[in-house]
Amino acid sequence: MATGRFFISYSTADSAEFAVRLADSLDAGPPSWPVWLDKRDLRPGHDWDEQIAEELRVCRGLLFVMTEDSVAPHSGCKQEWSRALRYKKPIIPLRLHPGTEMPFRLGSRQYIDFSDFATGLARLRRHLTWIATPEGLLRELEFRLVDANRDFLRAHPDERDSIENEIPELRRQIEEIRRQLAARAGVENNPNITESRRVRRPVKQQGSTNLTEAHAVSTDTMSESDISQVQLGAFKLDNRVGTDARNLGAELVAGSIVLDSAICGYDGVDLVNVVVKDVGVLEDVGSHPDFVRAEKKASVPPTPNRPKAHLVDWHAPIIDQGDIVTFDLARSDYWTSEATRRSIGRIQGAVLDGQINLMELPRRLDVHVVVVSEADQKVLLTRRGSHVATEPLTWMITVGESMDWEQDASSAGVPHPLLTARRCLSERDELNLPRNISESAQFRLVALATEWDEMLANLIVLARIPEVTAGDIMRYFKRGENEQLEAIAFDPQACGALLRSRSFAGVNGNGRDLPISDISRLALLASLRASYQLEDIFGSAE
Repeated sequence: MATGRFFISYSTADSAEFAVRLADSLDAGPPSWPVWLDKRDLRPGHDWDEQIAEELRVCRGLLFVMTEDSVAPHSGCKQEWSRALRYKKPIIPLRLHPGTEMPFRLGSRQYIDFSDFATGLARLRRHLTWIATPEGLLRELEFRLVDANRDFLRAHPDERDSIENEIPELRRQIEEIRRQLAARAGVENNPNITESRRVRRPVKQQGSTNLTEAHAVSTDTMSESDISQVQLGAFKLDNRVGTDARNLGAELVAGSIVLDSAICGYDGVDLVNVVVKDVGVLEDVGSHPDFVRAEKKASVPPTPNRPKAHLVDWHAPIIDQGDIVTFDLARSDYWTSEATRRSIGRIQGAVLDGQINLMELPRRLDVHVVVVSEADQKVLLTRRGSHVATEPLTWMITVGESMDWEQDASSAGVPHPLLTARRCLSERDELNLPRNISESAQFRLVALATEWDEMLANLIVLARIPEVTAGDIMRYFKRGENEQLEAIAFDPQACGALLRSRSFAGVNGNGRDLPISDISRLALLASLRASYQLEDIFGSAE
């Protein structure tokens, strides 16, 4: 049975005074939050290790004080928060020393900054109030699901059965809370719409300044490939490929972008549910065009020639198998990308003539991330410089990177899109976000699309960064590939107006008016579809 007390985990080497001050302040209120601190709560004459273990088992949650010593590999704090994870307790990191990095296993959580004690304490009080709400419980269950999926991949075979049984129960609890939140928001369940048809829309939390997600039910009766070419025309995304999507084996064509598939009808899947398989070297893949191989051999390799990943095949998620998406990747390099770029016209002709099946053509795999700051529900836009090779002098509603076989390699030695997505947020010439913020983002894969003019496959990922505003993100931004960072409201009205305009000149309209790339516009539309009802999105276009 939980005691209702929060366990304070800290290092006696460099944060003992802080821990006492924190305990006194939380106890004093208002409101009062009971805490357990070893200095004053350990009972003499009893085994200390047993007391600590028992308190971790029954506590309400763990407050982890992040200092240089407490995050060290051999710190005793690691044993405490590891046991708290095992007992399924909420863990709230409190960063006391600037520059300390979040332990890897806690990477999905965001710390509360205590560089200023009064500010940190006020934020902690608000957070403790929030986690007692249904929204707070939902977020903690989502953290536990991320932990369980990660642990399953690394668990000893003897432990996998229990983790495998835990995952569907967590999903059930998450879905139940989402239904409750939807009901509280005044949305009635429609028995004619299946669970996979539910989409998330932002709901203001009661008693909190933050925003969270609750499920709402779409009332449209169309199939999940429900965005039509006519509707795309309202956003000036008419088909510019030259053939119907059905002839390409795709769901639709938006401008110069071919939508291979929405993922779970735009509901998407968490990126931790993506499995990547190494199918070897691209040159050994039979569906790789011979004329691209010849073009590569006839050219000089570029410098640098980074190792890249080509998408060879993919397998859609199946509910009974845990909504796992599988991607078959072949190792390639930037040299191949350049040879493909020089062969674009020939590839397009072969596709249109029926000689090449676009859906079976190996394409370099990129990750495009639509970034939403949850604290103020803003979506970011970046202005590309004239010096970049990709999409120069355009506005992007995404940050993106190609999957790098080495930089994005998991412990299995194969690149994983979750690592690419985090790199999109943290690289100095992208958003330059600190590791704790980039790793706190919730990444959801919502679509797979192909850039017709580049023959690049793109994973469209919606990233929601909790408890952060667009202004917070802008403070970290430095000019690199992108020369300007702006933000607009992530809602159908503001985003719909942006999609209709096809260009952007800054929020105030007094900047340089430049076009918005097609891949960004489709990514924004897919992210809106993952978050709002269809009629809300296209109603804004009327």
